Amino acid sequence: MTGHGGDEFLKFQVAEELQTQDLADAVKQMKEKRRFKELLIMVDTCQAATLFNQLQSPGVLAVGSSLKGENSYSHHLDSDIGVSVVDRFTYYTLAFFERLNIYDNASLSSLFRSYDPSQLTSTAYYRTDLYQPNLVEVPVTNFFGSVMETIHTDSAHKAFSSNTSKINSDMPLNQLSEQDLQNADIPNDELNTRSENTQMRADIHEKLENADTVVNHSIPVMVLIVIVSSSLL
Repeated sequence: MTGHGGDEFLKFQVAEELQTQDLADAVKQMKEKRRFKELLIMVDTCQAATLFNQLQSPGVLAVGSSLKGENSYSHHLDSDIGVSVVDRFTYYTLAFFERLNIYDNASLSSLFRSYDPSQLTSTAYYRTDLYQPNLVEVPVTNFFGSVMETIHTDSAHKAFSSNTSKINSDMPLNQLSEQDLQNADIPNDELNTRSENTQMRADIHEKLENADTVVNHSIPVMVLIVIVSSSLL
């Protein structure tokens, strides 16, 4: 996170303000809902260390660009637009990763040691009391991007044998012979499901035919009633 900061607060473009208690409450809720097992919070702002004062959730590692009473400074500006484009803490963090090979197993400890107060013109702060693992043994890829090793094989896996007989899955089971079912090698559960579906369709078809029969017989009766009623009138 970055923005205009002060003692226990951080502003986003002078529009929204985040207090240290707000951050602590958000992290606590995330922990209670098991949204994370380990969490790294990095803040690049003036007096960044004060934003971590209320954190109490275990598994949280917090890193700030400056101590209480210190400012965080920009690194350089773009002469075309006339404003600074990156802060010193962010700049040297990116520089650390750019020096690494994608397969390097650099630790968090090496990242933190790379912050030079003379380059930052501030003192980087690390809160580690809530984070149990030894930073020397924790690779930066636990929190930052990494490359997974892929093992290539020369042959593809065959899911089905070419000798397996195939049948039309839409064909009702009552139209298949017992030999066809045995050759098809269909699991018993699937056979039972198909049988139930076939029987259900047969029952529905029979009910529809019965309904059509009732309607066909009812029409002449209705016509006769209408004729009799008309003659009486």
